[in-house]
Amino acid sequence: MFKKILDEHKNGIIVLNRKFEVCYTNKILQNIFSHTPGKRCGEFFECIHQSLEKKRCLETRKCGKCNIKNNIKKVLDGEIKNIYIENIEYEALINDKIEKISMSIEIKNLQHENENYITIEFFKLKTLDKILISNKRLLDEMLDNLGDFIFYKDFSGKYIYGNKSFCEYIGVKKIDLIGKTDSELFSEVLVKEWVKGDKKAWIEGKFILEEKINGRYFRVTKQRLDAEEQAILVCVIRDITYERKEMKKAYQDGLTGVGNRHAYDKKIRKIFEDKEKKYDIALLDLDFLREINNQQGHNQGDFALKVTAKAIKNSGLKYIYRIGGDEFAFLIEDGIDTFEICENINREIKSVKIGDIPLSSSIGVINLKYDEGIINNFNCADEALYESKRSGRGKITIKKR
Repeated sequence: MFKKILDEHKNGIIVLNRKFEVCYTNKILQNIFSHTPGKRCGEFFECIHQSLEKKRCLETRKCGKCNIKNNIKKVLDGEIKNIYIENIEYEALINDKIEKISMSIEIKNLQHENENYITIEFFKLKTLDKILISNKRLLDEMLDNLGDFIFYKDFSGKYIYGNKSFCEYIGVKKIDLIGKTDSELFSEVLVKEWVKGDKKAWIEGKFILEEKINGRYFRVTKQRLDAEEQAILVCVIRDITYERKEMKKAYQDGLTGVGNRHAYDKKIRKIFEDKEKKYDIALLDLDFLREINNQQGHNQGDFALKVTAKAIKNSGLKYIYRIGGDEFAFLIEDGIDTFEICENINREIKSVKIGDIPLSSSIGVINLKYDEGIINNFNCADEALYESKRSGRGKITIKKR
């Protein structure tokens, strides 16, 4: 019954024993190659090297590098459960004519009556001018058409599969990837990082990391899948460079290049969640911006805002935000002289004139208190800022609490 089903199967099926001898082929393969039981695999496929050297399969000089033989051996020896490999190319002598053959096959282990056999299923088989078998595996075709890098590994870290994008990026053919480990493909530094991620994914079930490689940003997602036959590690690497740029725009003030109110809110929430460091929060208001806009025009007002942002950036601070029209916020980590930073910022701003109007800024500073909440801390800093403005502008008010 099963032989009848396999004979009618639209994919090619061949069964080999441990000596690489053909035990069974279905009809579609019999119509392409001469079916003689007992022939070795390469003899069945009419590999040209046997004819050239007048030697049997497994005995020619090229056999040691034969991808088909080497991958069959890996499955027979239990090194890997099964392998799907695409576009294997070789030359065959068919009907006294040399033909270039290309095929995509899946190799599986088959146990019967305590004996190990190999089944090879053909999903594609063609010559230069004729398609003999064409039945693409839908999943592989879909994965190959994705821009993401996708690959699977077994528990020992050996590659089971890599899609077209991944193989092309690392410069390795699909067939040469299978059975390899990271240490055979990548630098020692990269391997150490990848092994850490692999271990975490195997233990916790999932691992996600964003990293920069060759000037581009990637999100690496690794997940353990517990399939029936074997657990595998699936990895998807997505280029998020464009996404990062768009995200940066969403959190960046378009005029000055510093963070915007969204970025400030996100950062301050993170600080209050972690509560790991002490910070001073400073609010800066650019004095007389309305007068500059009215007398000199909005272009000059924009220039004044850029000057202010640049002065704060020049202080070396990391966390700088424009949170309103002429209002900026910046965070000063513990251990930095807050008053000196604010004085330097004010001095640089005062060195610039817009027409007849000299620039100046008022600054209010408090030390963050985690037990008072985000809004109360901001309001206290705002009170310090307006105390500076009430005292004549161009002033710095630091409230220690």
